[in-house]
Amino acid sequence: MAEDAEIEEVEDPMTKVAKQAGLNRLLLIVALVLCLVLIGVMYFGMTTMQTRIAELQQTIEAEQEDTLDEQFLILEQKIMLLSDFRKSELKKIGQYTRELTKVSKDCNLDDSKPYQNFLSTREADFQALITAMKTGTKDLAGMNKGSKKWLESFNQSLDDLSKRSKERKKMLDELTKG
Repeated sequence: MAEDAEIEEVEDPMTKVAKQAGLNRLLLIVALVLCLVLIGVMYFGMTTMQTRIAELQQTIEAEQEDTLDEQFLILEQKIMLLSDFRKSELKKIGQYTRELTKVSKDCNLDDSKPYQNFLSTREADFQALITAMKTGTKDLAGMNKGSKKWLESFNQSLDDLSKRSKERKKMLDELTKG
């Protein structure tokens, strides 16, 4: 029986090793299954994350395109307004140019001689009128007593008018000669 006990002891470590090997196999299979499950979860998470990132990028691009489209439309509207403004201003400039041409024709010194002669004659007539008024008021003041005071102030204003008229006539004569 002592031999049987030794045999059991010898078998005992073998069975222990076999049991340990079976347990190790089982642990390896469980670890492998856990690794496969973990890989599957990670793959699913990564796929979901990439899908969401792609959706976010598409949303951002769509918003940017919408923003750019809106800005483009606003710029087009501003360009149209500026174009309309430019057209209206060009029309005004054309009108002003035509009016300026007409005014420059009317103000041409060669064409204005009849007007200058008319104005020069008018100033000469005005000076004659002032002289006649001075003579008439002097005669009238001689008929009334105490009228010297108003006659002096009246003559002074007539002299001022005559002086300004002579200056205008002189300028008109210079324009006619030039």
